[in-house]
Amino acid sequence: MAKSIADELMERRSALIKQIQEIAQRGVSEDRDLSGEEQAQFDAMYAEAGKLAERAQAIAEGERKAQEIEASFRRDTGGDKREQTRTESGLAEWARSARVGDGYDLAPVLGAERRAMARVTNAEQRAMSATGGVGADGVYGQLWEYAVAGSQILQAGVDIINTSDGNSLPLPRATVHSTTSDTPVAANALIGTSDATLGTVALDVAKYGYLTLVPSELVQDVTFDLEGYIARNAGRELGRRLSEVASTAAVAGFTTVGVTGPVGTATGFGNQADVGEGSDLLIDLFHSVLPEYRTTAAWLMADPTAAAVRKLKGTDGTQVWERALTVGNPGTIDGKAVYIDSNLPSPAASAKTIFFGDWSALKVRIAGGLRFERSNEYAFGNDQIAFRAIVRCGAVAIDPNAVKYFAHGPS
Repeated sequence: MAKSIADELMERRSALIKQIQEIAQRGVSEDRDLSGEEQAQFDAMYAEAGKLAERAQAIAEGERKAQEIEASFRRDTGGDKREQTRTESGLAEWARSARVGDGYDLAPVLGAERRAMARVTNAEQRAMSATGGVGADGVYGQLWEYAVAGSQILQAGVDIINTSDGNSLPLPRATVHSTTSDTPVAANALIGTSDATLGTVALDVAKYGYLTLVPSELVQDVTFDLEGYIARNAGRELGRRLSEVASTAAVAGFTTVGVTGPVGTATGFGNQADVGEGSDLLIDLFHSVLPEYRTTAAWLMADPTAAAVRKLKGTDGTQVWERALTVGNPGTIDGKAVYIDSNLPSPAASAKTIFFGDWSALKVRIAGGLRFERSNEYAFGNDQIAFRAIVRCGAVAIDPNAVKYFAHGPS
């Protein structure tokens, strides 16, 4: 029997726990405290083991709900849903036999799966089926998986808001947080006000779509995973749009500079031997963000910037970029995950190339979920069938203090 995704995640977690125990036992056996490097490795593995457990729990819950829905389907119809999809996929059957005007409904997605997909860190990363395909729920899940894979900014911890409509959604935006006086309040004395400066920002959505035309002969004679192919391409392209919308909002909304590179470092980070240059700039950016935001903070940068950062070394010769302990997870800098977004600027004079902070302050909205539809009439003259995927999305930053950026020197 094939292992479930949840089982595989738990096996990876067990392997990490074993390594953690070996590190701890090493210190006990040698009657010493863990070295700094051992302690950092221990903490990173422990945190990763916790994340794997959370993902496995969410996926297992989705699988349990799927079994409940399937059982309910058989009770209500007297049939077996698996018998209907054994010889051909739900999408392939629909593409061949649907009447004009019929749609392929992706709405009844598993509640647990929808929640898991909305929480990007728990999104299931399952392989595409080789033949036979999957049902409607699986197509929706594959669309989301590929959208997530194509948009690393969504994995950085942004807050995803799902709404049924696309009406303008006003959100509070804090520009100045409330503070208390440094002077103690005397008995019977007036307590000073500690008001924050709040405004309102509208979270609107725009529509982005993917359209592909398939020869009717291919639909009729399909012998491969047609829905998987379409989901892969549609999800990837919609993911790029989501990424572009989110990164544009990040650059526009997070306007507080954390560190500016010195003169002469317009396309790099200067000389590591000089104080305040090289990896020192990343350390300064890290500590420019308030501690309460650093708890769940992450780095975000484009590939050209990441390539330069990966070459940086500390004064002891150790690279500041640490590789992930598990394949598929992001690398880290100072213990915080690094995500790549190609929409951010590349190194240049005064360019904002590195963002660091709590990405939950970036609100990404998706209105109406993902639409997936088919039309026989659109390309009737060419005897083609049209498939399209549509997403309505938008993004705004509501706390400019949560994420700060590094700007290269002016020359």
